[in-house]
Amino acid sequence: MRIPKKKELLELQKKYRTDKKIGEVYGVPSRLVTYWRTKKKIAAYSFPKYTEEKIRELWERFGDDARSGEELGISKAGYRQWRRKYQIDNKPLQLRLEQLELALPDFNRRKGSRRETIAQKILAKKSGLKRVDPGEVVSIEPDLAISSANSGQIINHFTQLGADKIWDPSKVIIVLDHQSDNRRNESTPSHKSVREFVKKQKIKHFFDIGQGISHQLIMENGMALPGQLVLSADSQSSAYGGLGVFSTSLTSSELAVVWATGKIWMRVPESIKIVLNGRLPRGVYAKDIMLKLTRDLEIDGAEYRAIELYGNAVSAMSISERFTLTSLSADIGFKSVMAPFDDVVARYLRRIIKAKFTPATADPDTVYCREHEIDINFLTPQAGSLFGNEGVLPIEEIEGKRVEQVVLGCCSNGRIDDLELAAKMLRGRHISHDLRMLVIPGSRKVLSEALEKGFIRTFIDSGCMVLNPSCGSCIDVHDRYLESGERAVTTAGCARAQNAVNHNLEIYQVSPATAVATALEGSIADPRRYIK
Repeated sequence: MRIPKKKELLELQKKYRTDKKIGEVYGVPSRLVTYWRTKKKIAAYSFPKYTEEKIRELWERFGDDARSGEELGISKAGYRQWRRKYQIDNKPLQLRLEQLELALPDFNRRKGSRRETIAQKILAKKSGLKRVDPGEVVSIEPDLAISSANSGQIINHFTQLGADKIWDPSKVIIVLDHQSDNRRNESTPSHKSVREFVKKQKIKHFFDIGQGISHQLIMENGMALPGQLVLSADSQSSAYGGLGVFSTSLTSSELAVVWATGKIWMRVPESIKIVLNGRLPRGVYAKDIMLKLTRDLEIDGAEYRAIELYGNAVSAMSISERFTLTSLSADIGFKSVMAPFDDVVARYLRRIIKAKFTPATADPDTVYCREHEIDINFLTPQAGSLFGNEGVLPIEEIEGKRVEQVVLGCCSNGRIDDLELAAKMLRGRHISHDLRMLVIPGSRKVLSEALEKGFIRTFIDSGCMVLNPSCGSCIDVHDRYLESGERAVTTAGCARAQNAVNHNLEIYQVSPATAVATALEGSIADPRRYIK
């Protein structure tokens, strides 16, 4: 193999710090890296383990030594020492939601008691009205119209309408993220027709197979912005709500009407307010909260409701975690799910775009159709049965069930932090020989970063199969790799329930940590045994 140059070794040392981790990247023993370093007169690693930027970012985000230390995998005292090293002593300015409502720019804000929800404000703006009320039917124009797997069907409906041109090609996004291995089947001609349609209509925002999943690509590129209205033909479109976007799903024929006219009729939904307070326990993640919400909302009912998420647990979440949280199961029947705009969203968007945007925030004392407060301090890892009558259960109730397949990644948990968590749990271990584990990054950018950080090497060494960025098991991974009577766990947001029932499959939706723990043991397992 080629011996890296001195400059390359220095860059790797700065990124990975230890000879052992550099060796994992190259697939060689650490002693060989030590030998290379000695020959090139490079001293042992002496850079700070954590940069000032990283320590400050966590402090601004959490304002708590214990929570910040947990993010880095170190103790409360350990994080405090790093903070003192960089002289970060001032308490961060963590604005509460009430303060945000008063301080942040907002449209449709008037003096007096308007008491409007986020959904009301966004739909009022997009309908050109001063105010809209729940139950009112209005004509709205979206900021974005997104299609993916069913783009071919939408094109057929568009043609049947007699339309020649899309109302605004700059507002249409098409992503080919399903069946992205380009097998010759019923979807292949559809891909060809979509490409021809994109060229004819001069659609700028087109992502071909292999580039990634629509939700991830749009998040990475800052294409959906706070206060906007996004319409999509994908059942997981609620994910954009993590940025304070009102996003909802349409049928193929409805989105074709939007393509042709730029408008669609919509009934203004009532809103449910959910407050999530507390700190996530060890081994519990945003996916577990999402599954618990799914269970609670199925019981209480959320049909055609807009859901607003608040609380200190939401404020402490990263953008990635918020996307997972708002990727609620469409089976509940809600209209949209939104986390409020705050400093976390603002910092994220400032890093990737320069475009201006106007967020929407609910008015103080807004009246909701229902309000819930949930304490997550004692939440345990959850598992949601995608089929059958089990629903969402604590992991303890199904622990020990034999599993034949594990899927990590896809739309709701295919981001770099998800892969990093999985790689840490798998490093130095091998998955059970009684199952297969598939890893599906959310985008090409995520795959590239995972390669650079050595995560892909870890997955391969652990016995995993790494697939190209795509929707994976949302559409047909289970059909291709599972036999009748087999059981799987997945981090994907959805799957083909029809086929799973027909083939007598049993599939559970879990967090990345639970997925990895299950892969290591060969049966559904509690991840807390592997989380320090």
